[in-house]
Amino acid sequence: MTHRLSSRFVTLLAAVASILTTQLVATAQQSDLRYQWEKGKQFAYQVTITVDLPTKVTTYRGMTRYTVDASDEKQSRLTYRGGTGESSKSKASARPRGFGPFGPFGRGGPSFPDPFARPAFAGKVQTTNRITLSPRGGVLAMEGDSHLPYLLGNVSLLPFEVLPESDEKTWKVDSGISITEGEENSRGRFGRFDPFARNDPQSVQAASEITSYSIERKDAEKATVKKTYHLKTPKVGNKAAYDMQGTGTWTFNLKERIPESLDFKHKLIIDEDNTKVTVPITVVYRRMSADEIAKIDADAKARKDEVARVAAEKKRMQEAPLSSEEKQTTLAALNSGDSTAVLASLRMLAGKATKEKDPEIADAIRPLLDSTNKKVAEDAHKALRAWSADYRRKADLNAAYAKNSPIKSSGRVLTENTVLYPGQIVQVRYSPSFWFPADVLEALDNGTVMVRTRGNFRQDKTLPRAQVQLAPEEVDQPKLPESLSDTSKPRTWIDSTGKHKIEATYLGVEDDKVKLHRTDGKELAVPLDRLSKADQELVKKLQAAAKASDNPFE
Repeated sequence: MTHRLSSRFVTLLAAVASILTTQLVATAQQSDLRYQWEKGKQFAYQVTITVDLPTKVTTYRGMTRYTVDASDEKQSRLTYRGGTGESSKSKASARPRGFGPFGPFGRGGPSFPDPFARPAFAGKVQTTNRITLSPRGGVLAMEGDSHLPYLLGNVSLLPFEVLPESDEKTWKVDSGISITEGEENSRGRFGRFDPFARNDPQSVQAASEITSYSIERKDAEKATVKKTYHLKTPKVGNKAAYDMQGTGTWTFNLKERIPESLDFKHKLIIDEDNTKVTVPITVVYRRMSADEIAKIDADAKARKDEVARVAAEKKRMQEAPLSSEEKQTTLAALNSGDSTAVLASLRMLAGKATKEKDPEIADAIRPLLDSTNKKVAEDAHKALRAWSADYRRKADLNAAYAKNSPIKSSGRVLTENTVLYPGQIVQVRYSPSFWFPADVLEALDNGTVMVRTRGNFRQDKTLPRAQVQLAPEEVDQPKLPESLSDTSKPRTWIDSTGKHKIEATYLGVEDDKVKLHRTDGKELAVPLDRLSKADQELVKKLQAAAKASDNPFE
């Protein structure tokens, strides 16, 4: 009896052990085809995609790189960095019939948003995003975009195939998806399957997508999987229909649970207006070794260090003051009259950013602003900006007044007596918060001013004087009209209080006093600050006009 019980017990233990062993084997078989890594693990791939178009061959080549941020039995979070660069090579053969110069179906291209020539695919440039995967490869979340053309999906998701539920040798993923056609510059709402990568679609096409997998070989190191793919959209009305089929081999590293490589060939058939174009597409990637990644990182660091070194040396040279010998050589060149020597010195001076500005250099540059050689005048302007803070401030101010962007208030308010003339540059406020440059068209008797805003988008406006201010004195004004610059005729002068007026002819300024000749024959010398603001502005303009005149006796 005891022996029987013992035998039954042994038999029971054997049965339990057999069940546990089967479960462990099944679990092992189930878990070796899974995505799960240690935090901080990094891996990368070299990716090459070749698209054989009727008139050219386009290649997308680049590196995709992943860092594991977190990973457990439920999900893995990765940070992706990378992208591809696009290059094309035209075919020597003639363009086939029906393949027009601007698209595959004749002049102007097809009516649907052409996936062949769209510039906004994020997978064609270097970018980064964050991916959350399930252990079987389902995309749980993705922040960012890395779409590729030709219905290839996100380059950042390219290595990750969907894995079997347990230990199946073959499995299939059958899904209905949507292909969005719309604005080209926004992000796709259909994840890895949206070929056009945009929101706010103009239209959405239904599509079927079937991916089949079959394990061809498997050992302790890796599994080699045959993959077949078929995406198809039905022909609806005048919309283009897509038929994309492909087959290839995908390799998975069982020890590290990382995809190793893919060698896949697609055929994309586009059918529109009863014309079909077949586009062969090859997708190849392979996992890079640690040594390859280290070399790429080292080369990138070396390039970055070299760029930093060159920039630092350039900055040092820019900030270094001219030596005594360099200064004398430069001054001699600027005064030589030799255009070649003058231009070489001006370019050198324009590239300088010395803290100490040498007034002697600035004085040598200034006459060249009026050179009849246009290139010399332009380069003199650039050089003087670097060597004269006052000139730079004035040049920046005049550049600002040449546009119609908002500018800072000058605070130079108009009175009813402020003299304005056609063509005078002022600033106006026609919105509550901003002042804009404008030209005076006419000062009207009713106290308003007709102006035209400056820059590319000019508008004519009639504004009260309270919404007009004089431009800063540094702004270059056009020459005064003859009616204002003619000093031979008497005019009404007003004092700063506005209470006193006099008819007199302007004679000039001496020791900050304005010399006036009254109509009764008497001469006066009135302090400039005792005149009205409008008369003070007029005197300053008359002084500037006299200074600019070629006649020393004027």
